[in-house]
Amino acid sequence: MPSDRTPFPWLVLLCLLGLLLPAVAPTPAWAEDEAKEEKGESEGEGEGSPLKTADDKEAKALAAAIKKIAKKKNANDVLPVLEKIDELEHKDFDKPLLRLLKHQSSLVAIRAAEMWEWRVRDKKVASKLWKASWMEKKNSRRFEVKAKCLIAFARGGIELNAKQFKEIERDWRWIVGNPDERYAKGLEGIAAWVVVSKDKRLFRRLANELDEPLATNPNSPSNPPASWWEKRWKMWKAAKPSVVEALKAITGKEFDKTEEAKKWCEANGKKAGVEW
Repeated sequence: MPSDRTPFPWLVLLCLLGLLLPAVAPTPAWAEDEAKEEKGESEGEGEGSPLKTADDKEAKALAAAIKKIAKKKNANDVLPVLEKIDELEHKDFDKPLLRLLKHQSSLVAIRAAEMWEWRVRDKKVASKLWKASWMEKKNSRRFEVKAKCLIAFARGGIELNAKQFKEIERDWRWIVGNPDERYAKGLEGIAAWVVVSKDKRLFRRLANELDEPLATNPNSPSNPPASWWEKRWKMWKAAKPSVVEALKAITGKEFDKTEEAKKWCEANGKKAGVEW
């Protein structure tokens, strides 16, 4: 018989209670996913989105107001109404914001593109946004509009397919070949997309934009005029910081010259998934 100081009876009692109490099983993965969805953390929701979800009644009224004001041609009539949904998210805002990407005022289209940054919830929305921005004729030379929409795809976790990437690469080449200081925003925007998406496919284009543009053969008949080189230089100067940042985002290295980036690629490209 155990003495009063022996804990044996208490151990037996605790063991019996343990048998009677239900075991606590680990939370299954699917349950964790559902919990995330309830909190708005599902894929495409825009993790870390600063937007607040508007209630249905409020969203309906605001969407109607935007649709009505969108008919105005003057940007000063449209932009103040847009600001009312700047911090709000709702599916009812999709259609009016898509339409505004085609607005005749570039200022309105650019602002609408900015507002898409955290609004791509799924691939269906992304497809509509691509059509209204990159495939829209009115935006063929509105590079800032298209570039800002790229950020929305990246925020929504949408990886662009090969055909879409070719469109981006084609615009990059066109801007570089037709320099204008205004188009620097296009290069900056595409570079900003690389920073967010970490897409490595534009590595060589970015690297080739590091060096200061200079005429290699100024006496050649095919050499562009001095005015062309002036525009090219101004555009390069404006866009270079964004280019450097984009390359750093995908390589972890900060390059100042094209040759530096090329040598790094030759030594590390295969392992890093970067091609020259």
